[in-house]
Amino acid sequence: MKKQWKRGLMLLCAAALLLSSVCGFAEAYPSKGITLVVPWGAGGVTDVAARVFAPLFEKYMGVPVVILNRPGASGAIGTEYAYARPADGYTVLFSAETPASFRIMDVSKLSFHDFEPIMLLSHSEKIIAVAPESPYQTLADLVKDIRARPGKVRFSYSGAGASGHVQALLMMQKGDLDFSSTPFGGGNNALLAVLGGQVDFTSPNIGTVKDYIAAGKLRALAVFDRNKSSYLPDLPPITDAIPEMAPFLPLDYPNCLIVKKGTPTEIVGKIADAASKAVADPAWKEFLENNWYVGLDTVRGQDMLAYWDKWASVVGWVLQDAGVAKKSPEVFNIPRP
Repeated sequence: MKKQWKRGLMLLCAAALLLSSVCGFAEAYPSKGITLVVPWGAGGVTDVAARVFAPLFEKYMGVPVVILNRPGASGAIGTEYAYARPADGYTVLFSAETPASFRIMDVSKLSFHDFEPIMLLSHSEKIIAVAPESPYQTLADLVKDIRARPGKVRFSYSGAGASGHVQALLMMQKGDLDFSSTPFGGGNNALLAVLGGQVDFTSPNIGTVKDYIAAGKLRALAVFDRNKSSYLPDLPPITDAIPEMAPFLPLDYPNCLIVKKGTPTEIVGKIADAASKAVADPAWKEFLENNWYVGLDTVRGQDMLAYWDKWASVVGWVLQDAGVAKKSPEVFNIPRP
């Protein structure tokens, strides 16, 4: 009996020691540097935002924060890399929108539901734009010509399943428009195709072309939303010419902060607290304004997952109806919007 009592006491002490070490680990976090994984190449919209956010995040976390670019497969390579790391808060993913469509496009089995949501951060609004010498003075002019010449008006976008591709499909399906669309391997190449006269219109991020617009080297026809842009308040929303698209907008492509699911709640809280201070910092606010980004950091936690679920519903079924999706959204219980 005494032997059993001693064994029980030892087990109890061991459990207490383990609990103490776990609590101590959570309290000690962070005790070393953090890797901020960007699943896109250097210089892109997501990477630019991450390089402004990282030093501010470092400032409020109190430890070094190093950016690691892991591009490829529409963000899947970097996302899977981050997911393969321990759920200890030392690997944080600075994601774009693509995990919401990974499974549909069959590039990864992961989705946003495999991660702990921290917050949305920012996005760069999309517009419809043409070359300055284009005959289209308004989006109504463009739509009229598309209807008059089915399949003849040309559109450029970066790549399959990317934002421009989705926008083109949405215009075709909801606006009953028939125009040709061609991938050019990147947003900059898609823009150059318009400026070089290879295509008639494209849909760049507003922040990346603001200098072109100001210099008269690009003409903006509409913002891809049902509301006007604060940066170009005279620019009409796309729904003025294609009202059928209104129920599916806004359709933004924001970046966001997430960590692997299973990360201790206390650690998630510390990351969220530092991120909150980072996006409230004047340097971040100045970055958004100077580069024409829009802050979305009020969407946090579980509200962020609800945001991506709605996004996946719209985009997934647009891709499915166009015959582009590799797997039906229905397989993943994604409802049709």
